Amino acid sequence: MKFLIKPFAEIMIKSKPVRKRYLRILQTNIKLWLKDIEPEIKVHLFWDKLEVNYIWELAENKIIQVRKILSRTPWVESFLEVQAFVLPTSPQPSPLKERGQEQNQINKIIFDFVFEKARDFYADKIEGKSFVCRVKRSWNHDFRSIDLERYVWWWLLQNAQKSRVDVKTPDITVSIEVKDENLFIVKDIFSWIWWYPIWTQDKVLSLISGWFDSWVSTFQMMKRWARVDFLFFNLGWSAHELWVKQVASYLSKNFSAWYSAQFVTIPFEDVVAELIKNINSKYRAIILKRLFLMVADRLASEYNYYALIKWDSLWQVSSQTLKNMFIIDKASSTLVLRPLIAYNKQEIIDITQKIWTYSFACNMPEYCGVVSDKPSTWAKLEKVLKEEEKFDFTLLEKAIENKKVERVRDMLKEYNSPHPNPLPEGEGIATNEIEICYVPWENEVIIDIREEEKINKSPLLVDGVEVLQIPFFDINHKFKDLDMSKIYLLYCDKWVISNLHAHYLKEKWFINVKVYRPLEKGCKIK
Repeated sequence: MKFLIKPFAEIMIKSKPVRKRYLRILQTNIKLWLKDIEPEIKVHLFWDKLEVNYIWELAENKIIQVRKILSRTPWVESFLEVQAFVLPTSPQPSPLKERGQEQNQINKIIFDFVFEKARDFYADKIEGKSFVCRVKRSWNHDFRSIDLERYVWWWLLQNAQKSRVDVKTPDITVSIEVKDENLFIVKDIFSWIWWYPIWTQDKVLSLISGWFDSWVSTFQMMKRWARVDFLFFNLGWSAHELWVKQVASYLSKNFSAWYSAQFVTIPFEDVVAELIKNINSKYRAIILKRLFLMVADRLASEYNYYALIKWDSLWQVSSQTLKNMFIIDKASSTLVLRPLIAYNKQEIIDITQKIWTYSFACNMPEYCGVVSDKPSTWAKLEKVLKEEEKFDFTLLEKAIENKKVERVRDMLKEYNSPHPNPLPEGEGIATNEIEICYVPWENEVIIDIREEEKINKSPLLVDGVEVLQIPFFDINHKFKDLDMSKIYLLYCDKWVISNLHAHYLKEKWFINVKVYRPLEKGCKIK
C-alpha cells in the first residue's frame, strides 16, 4: 500500500528551480507530520509527484490518520491510495523470428496479472453496478492503454453478475496506473485542498470575532499560505475568549501546523464602555472597527506584519458598504485584505462545513451590544472623525499596553490546570453551568444590563420584583458592591450578553448569579 500525491497544478508550471524547491518543502512538511504516526513512513520525491511508502503494513486506524493529514496538507491537490505490484518480468530474449509471437505471450501474461489484481479489489464493488476501466500508462510498453482497458473490463464482466460497462456515467471507475514495470491499483482518489506550500508568503494578522466569517477569512489566507497570527478583542468575557482560542487552535493544528502562530488578546471592555457612553449610536459600529484597525496597525509595526485580514463581505451588514469600509480603512496605514469581499453568507457557511468549523460557529455567541438599532450605512468621513474626537484615546493606549501575546500551541494549557484560587471550604462551589430563571422568586433581584437607550424604549417591568439598571459595560466592576445575600438575575433582550456576563461572574466565584428570561405570551413552564 502507498499514497501517490499530485501537487498543486499551479506550482507545476513554475520554472524548474522554483518547482524543485517547492516540492522539497512539501516533502519536508509531509515527513514532519507523518513521523508522529509511524516513524518508518518514507516520502519519496519525483519530478511530477510524491510517494508515501511504509515498510510494514499499517493498521487501519493509522491509514485513516494518513488520509486525514494528506487531505489537509498545503499544496496537495489530490492523492491516490494505491496497492503497488511489480509486473511479471520478461523472459530471456529469443531469436528474432520468434519475438513477435513471444511478445504477444508476454502481453497476455501482463494482462492476466493486471486483471487478477483488479478483480481481487473491484469484483465485489462492481457487483450489480455499471463500471468502466481506465488505464494511465507511462514509459515504453509493447501494448496500448486502451487494449489493457478492454481486456480488464471484458474479464471483469465475465466474473461479475448483473454488471455492465458504462463509459460515460459509470457507478464505479476501475482505476489502474502502469509506470515502468510497476502496477498500481487505485483504491481511492481524494481531492480537497489546492493551496500553496508553507513559507511562500509572509506574516499577516487576522482579526477574529468567533463567528462564521472570521474563521473562513483566516482559512482563506492559510490556503494561500500566508503565515497567519490571530488578533482577538476581548469585550469582557473569558468564556468567549476561551471559545475563540479553541477554534484558533483547531485551525492552526489542522491547516497551519508547521507555523508556530501567535494569539494576541486585547482587553477591550473599557473601550466598549467608552463607546456606549460618549459616541452616537449611529457611528458606533464604524468607530469600533476603526479602533480595531488602529490597534492592529500598531501591532503590524511592532511585529512586522505585512497585511491585516478582515472578514467583511460587501453589503452584508451596515458597516460593510464600500463607503463605510473606505472610512474604516483610513484608520490604518497597513494593507487591509478582505478575502470574503465577494462572498454571500451561504457561501461562507458552506466553507465552514468543509473545514469543520460550522459547529463551532453555530454555538459561538455573537456580540450584539455595541451595534445600534439604526447604524449609518453611508457615513461621511468628516462626521465620523468629528464624532471620534469624543473618544478618550488613553483607554485605547491602555488596552494596547495590557495586550497578551501567546503561542497558539501553548495557550490552552492554562485552562486544563486546576483553578489557582479555589473557594474556601464551606463557601460553596462555582460551576460553569448558568441557571436560567423564568419566574423570579423571593430574594431574587433582576439586573437589566441593556444600555440606557434600549431601556428607555422598552423598560422591563416585573410585578413584585426589584429591577436594577446596570449597563453591561459596568456590571463586572459594580457587581461586587451589591448585597451578596441576594440572588441576581441578569437580563438582556437577546440573552447573549447576559449569559456571557453570568459566566464571567461565575468564574470570579460569584455563585449568586443567574440569567433571567421572561416567558413569552403563550409559553408555559413544564
